[in-house]
Amino acid sequence: MATIKDVARRAGVGVATVSRALNRTGYVKSETLHKIEQAMAELGYIPNRQARAMVGGSTMTIGVLVPDMDNSLFMRIVQAINDAAYRYDYTLLVMDSRGEAEREAKIVRAMQELRVDGLILFGTPGTHEVLNHLSPTGPLVILDRLIPSFPGPQVSVNHYEGAKIAVNLLLQYCHFPPAFIAGPYHVSSAQERYKGYQDVLYDHQISIDQNRIEPADFTYQAGYEAMQRLIARVSDLDGVFAVNDLAALGAMKAIYEHGLRCPDDIRLVGFDDIHAARYVTPSLTTIRQPMEAIGESAVNIVLKQIHGELVDTKPIVLPGKLIRRESC
Repeated sequence: MATIKDVARRAGVGVATVSRALNRTGYVKSETLHKIEQAMAELGYIPNRQARAMVGGSTMTIGVLVPDMDNSLFMRIVQAINDAAYRYDYTLLVMDSRGEAEREAKIVRAMQELRVDGLILFGTPGTHEVLNHLSPTGPLVILDRLIPSFPGPQVSVNHYEGAKIAVNLLLQYCHFPPAFIAGPYHVSSAQERYKGYQDVLYDHQISIDQNRIEPADFTYQAGYEAMQRLIARVSDLDGVFAVNDLAALGAMKAIYEHGLRCPDDIRLVGFDDIHAARYVTPSLTTIRQPMEAIGESAVNIVLKQIHGELVDTKPIVLPGKLIRRESC
């Protein structure tokens, strides 16, 4: 197996010059860099990223931790992160914590041991506690579910305003107050969407009817079961805002199993705009998250931190966009 000395010998330069080129720790003439790259290709030399990091270099790797790989929203944001990182010659190490604090802590620690240059974490209820009990993490940004007490950079859609747009749309067409399939109350994004739902009803002087609010989760199954309960309990149900698209798609199945039609009998609005939202029948009206912008912003922030630049710790909150389709 070729070594860095072999590359230096083939390129006709010193080992220190090859090291600077690999680690990007100093100036190397473009002509010299070309010789080094050519020598590496001819010899089949593969740099050891962990070894480079041990001597103060970069692994050119960003760790990404998601709470649920089954959630297509998270994976579309990861795709955007990947595309942005690739443009800067970075690779990703992506792991799934399943939303479990213990697993999250273990994975973050492992990523640190692997010397990733920066971390992008999708926030969970346990993320802040996890970070408090770990050694300094270096470059880091939190995505999607904001953590109010976290002092570092965060990027998210405006969950609150997006929910208000969804509920206001339903009120334009429904004869009765819309119901809400809620998310886990301990998750900040679900809290913000619930607050948006409540505030729109308050603005229209409509009292909050707990009978029309059904606790659920961000999953297809939870949305399906929540809709079953709402249909059984609410006789004048003609509109539903679901906490996310997966829950909305589950709700849509329940609507049809009860012999009802969407939107003729019950109008339905989701949140996220996952790929499936446009392909179901009827296609799902939803609030689109700016997934590409979230991923791009996350990578830009981490790279600035890696390069020693100061970053604004005020959360970046991006607007959602109403996507009108057939369900409302």
